[in-house]
Amino acid sequence: MDLSIAFFLGWILAWLSLDIVNGKNGYEQLYPHDFSAEGILIKNLLTSYEQRGGKYGRPVTNHTHAVPVWFMLQLIQIVDLDEKNQVLKLNLWTNYKWIDEFLRWDPDDYQGVTEIRIPSSKIWTPDIKLYNYADLRKDEKRDALCIVNYAGNITWIPQGIYMSTCDIDVTTFPFDKQTCSLKFGSWTHDGTKLDFMFDGPERMKADDYFVPNKAWSVVDVPAKRNTFKYACCPEVYIDLTYTIVFRRSATFYTYILILPCVLLTSLTLVLYWIPPESPTKMALGMSIFMAFFVLLLMFERNMPPASENVPILGTYYCLNMILITTSTFLNVFVVNLSFYGSRAPVPKVLKKVMFQFFAKILCMDNLVRPFLEADKKRLIPPAIPGFGLANGGENKWPKNWKGSTDILLQRKDEIEADPQLAEIDLKLTEVRDFINIYSERLVEKDRKEKIAKEWKAVGLIFDRIFFWIFLLTIFTSLTVVLSVIFMST
Repeated sequence: MDLSIAFFLGWILAWLSLDIVNGKNGYEQLYPHDFSAEGILIKNLLTSYEQRGGKYGRPVTNHTHAVPVWFMLQLIQIVDLDEKNQVLKLNLWTNYKWIDEFLRWDPDDYQGVTEIRIPSSKIWTPDIKLYNYADLRKDEKRDALCIVNYAGNITWIPQGIYMSTCDIDVTTFPFDKQTCSLKFGSWTHDGTKLDFMFDGPERMKADDYFVPNKAWSVVDVPAKRNTFKYACCPEVYIDLTYTIVFRRSATFYTYILILPCVLLTSLTLVLYWIPPESPTKMALGMSIFMAFFVLLLMFERNMPPASENVPILGTYYCLNMILITTSTFLNVFVVNLSFYGSRAPVPKVLKKVMFQFFAKILCMDNLVRPFLEADKKRLIPPAIPGFGLANGGENKWPKNWKGSTDILLQRKDEIEADPQLAEIDLKLTEVRDFINIYSERLVEKDRKEKIAKEWKAVGLIFDRIFFWIFLLTIFTSLTVVLSVIFMST
């Protein structure tokens, strides 16, 4: 039995020596020609890898050494920026490189194979996570094969859609520039176990593969390596923080938010050119107010529910709504002056200030000239007393005139004796009383109309003052808003 075993072993050695003489390598000696050298290599590596601890142990022979991991991000597309929920959605290619000391071989042993592909689930991979993630999915990456060369250098480039939190600053919306960051680092390995570093320059890569976004344009993509000690653990952890700065394309918002606002603001000035007694004035003011309210609702749809900064454009909307509300109240004030100001005459001080000061400044001399001339005539003393000028020239006859009945009244006894003369006297007295009453009514009506016209003139002057105040406020606010927005961008 021992001799047969020795004979068999000798035959095997002779066969191997003959193959070596004929120039066959170790792989050709052990495996038939229909076996793939790459397949056999992967099988041997994974078998040996599993025996050494598998994918759960760090791939270093000395456990005190840190595994070097090089990392690089490549920006493919800005998918979306959800301002409402403050979430940034990016299409990224993540490039990992590290050294696995357990995945090395001699290419000469496997027909010169220097590189293989292995599923990432079969070997150890760094547990790099996006710290500020805002994703409900279990995993954001699409798995990819790992490229392994004979020296143990591994390259892994999985692609994925990453959703991260982003602090949105809407101060200069829609001319805003946003700055969002993506913080990558190992979740369980500190700096002594995993040396996390950049693969190349400290910035995000955005080259020919980048797909432009119609709503956003990339301004800068810097990056920084940080070391931080968290409250949970005494060890120092390493993270790579990428910052992406991008600016909004404001063309669309210019046509739907800014241009209508400017036009409505200009239309508000028309309110002061409509006569106060016209009901169209109030109707137009309320219509403009509702139009601004609709614009404000459209504006609010793009804003975060709780933002630290108030948008300047939103403040401008609210300012215009306040001005329109104020102008509506002022219109009511002017209408009230025009229709109900005749209850009392215009105070002398107000009349003097409005007619002699503001009317000249606002070029409204033609409006107040008749009132000023009437005041001057009223101050002229009567030239002939008792001859129709006793009341300042306003009435042609004295207030209590008796006319042709004076002769009849002198012969009162004769009138009382004659019934016909008494009847005539009675009728003349009634006519005289009627004329006196009617004359007083006309005088009172003229006085009220004159007072009403004066109050209406005062209201029109107020209207013109409010017009210039409103115009100055509009231009000032628009200049301040645009300057702040463009200086910020």
